[in-house]
Amino acid sequence: MRKIASLLSIVSLLLICSPAMGQETIAIDHFAGVGARAMGMGGAYIAIAEDFTATYWNPAGLAQIRRIELYGGLAHFREEARSHFYGTPRTTNLSRTRLSASGLVFPVPTYRGSLVFSAGFNRVKSFDSVFGIEGVSAQDQSQKTGKTTEEGGLGIYSVAGAVDVSPSISLGASMNIWDGDDAFSRTLTSVDTTSTQVKEHSSFDDEYDGINVKLAAMVRTPIGLRFGITLETPVTYTIEEDWEEQGDEDSYQGFVEYEIAMPYQFGVGVSWTFSNLLTVASDVVYSDWTQVRYNKSPWGDVPKEELNEDIQTKYKDALRFHVGGEFLLPVLPITLRTGFYRTPMPILGPRESGDPKIEITDERDYLTFGAGTLIDQVLALDVAWVRGISEQKEGERTEKHEEDRVFMSAAYRF
Repeated sequence: MRKIASLLSIVSLLLICSPAMGQETIAIDHFAGVGARAMGMGGAYIAIAEDFTATYWNPAGLAQIRRIELYGGLAHFREEARSHFYGTPRTTNLSRTRLSASGLVFPVPTYRGSLVFSAGFNRVKSFDSVFGIEGVSAQDQSQKTGKTTEEGGLGIYSVAGAVDVSPSISLGASMNIWDGDDAFSRTLTSVDTTSTQVKEHSSFDDEYDGINVKLAAMVRTPIGLRFGITLETPVTYTIEEDWEEQGDEDSYQGFVEYEIAMPYQFGVGVSWTFSNLLTVASDVVYSDWTQVRYNKSPWGDVPKEELNEDIQTKYKDALRFHVGGEFLLPVLPITLRTGFYRTPMPILGPRESGDPKIEITDERDYLTFGAGTLIDQVLALDVAWVRGISEQKEGERTEKHEEDRVFMSAAYRF
């Protein structure tokens, strides 16, 4: 969406096949998950955090690592989006493979307790998505065909540390440099009753930068219970955007720079390990998305105060829930994992005044499965499969998304 007067007709046409609500939607939410072991357990990892990905999940968990660790991971994403536009179905697909994590953990030799540092990269948000519509609009009886594709994500380059402040309590923190990109493309063709065709295209390329800190603690008990808590400070994204709008006769392009500040994020987790064979865990992560704020407006004719007031009515707070477990087979050196998590949609809508509200008919629920093995006590190999389904309705348009994510990782300790 671009609030430029000369483009209003183009924008109104393109909104029909747009899954986005505004500039801020790109930065809100978009949890992707990190680490094959963690995601095999449904992302319930705040109170476990026993490998490099603790840098993201809970930096205090790094204090549990006693040997130098080299870590690397990949993630494969596949999405099938099914839509109905005035009763006409359409299916679109997208598939991508990306680096998920890469880093080093370095424990410092100590007389007692633990002092551990880490440095590396974690890809924590994904913008990859696809959506299309096809059908006859009852409003103007025109045949419309459109497709939206979005690719990119946000990663964090982090330096983290953890220390034991007592035999059972660890504190940790990470400093995160956020970096990412988002390539958005949207095309819509409309043919009216006189066979007149209008084809419109919209695209933008965004670059993201930001800095924040995550503070964390972990408590370990003699009976195998562990508790974790995290506090992530707000990150302000500086976003540089090149945009373009094309019609049959006109073409517009430009560059904007703006800032969006995210809210605090709180996480709490608990895990229990029995006889080193069974581990179960659960996490909750809270974000109040109504507190998202524009520090600088992307549109010169729209003040940031108006945009911020709009956010408070279009979004809500959200509680992300994770539960999972793993079981070490007594005969084979293989650990099996499973889990579940829900990431509620924070969007209420409507997109614009007078538009229908967004009805979430099926929240974003994910089932996870995973397995791992430890070779010669030095090389850990893990894999996880995440399956998610969501569905929403907006006026005469419904959309259902089916996602599959595969995580693969290797950690070598010496």
